[in-house]
Amino acid sequence: MKDFLFDFYFFKKLINTNNELKKINKYLKKKKNIALFTVEQTKGRGRVDRKWISTIGDLTCSYLINKDFEVNEIGKINIWFSLTLLSLLKKKFPKKEFKIKWPNDIYLEDKKLAGILIETNIKKNKIRNLIIGLGINFVSSPMNFKYKTISINSFANKENPINFFIHLTKELNDSLKSLKKTICKTDISFLKNFKDYGKLININRNGKIVDGVFFGIGNNGEIILKKNDNYFSINYGEII
Repeated sequence: MKDFLFDFYFFKKLINTNNELKKINKYLKKKKNIALFTVEQTKGRGRVDRKWISTIGDLTCSYLINKDFEVNEIGKINIWFSLTLLSLLKKKFPKKEFKIKWPNDIYLEDKKLAGILIETNIKKNKIRNLIIGLGINFVSSPMNFKYKTISINSFANKENPINFFIHLTKELNDSLKSLKKTICKTDISFLKNFKDYGKLININRNGKIVDGVFFGIGNNGEIILKKNDNYFSINYGEII
């Protein structure tokens, strides 16, 4: 495909998809974007060194985007990927109300369905490439968390992980071609994509819990909170 921006890699079993992409990238002779899928991942990872538990039948994949970005654009990229994933889920399952829990989890019925992990390679104050890891509960619904989880198989069984992965890659490919400097909006229809918009929430900011009413999303993907008629923002880098 002439205009396709990703090379596909498929595996039966990996320890960790993000780590595998880092290895592959070392041996690339020229910059390429990669979409990597594995049937089984034995040691998944989440933000702040948390574990991502999955089993065969769940979706575990990673994307390498070999492109330079400014460091402050990481929040925008995070929102871009989260919104692309959310849009596809809504297309596949139009009767369900999926939401983004800022910064990068997908929830359904107040239960976690998917998690995203972004890792960057920064040199000379620029992001030289980034890896986006994604896990979606297709068949499993882990119970050993502080939050509830849900799987796609609990409400649908016609979709399978590999088809979803290929479809998502096509969506990412099309939107990456036209990725603009500013991808965030402030209108209500945009903000309703986010879980707890307009509600009082707590966020762990650099190890300290802060609270405020979820007021908006800024141009760099930061969350804007309101407290006692004052507004303050928390960016993606402060919570990882």
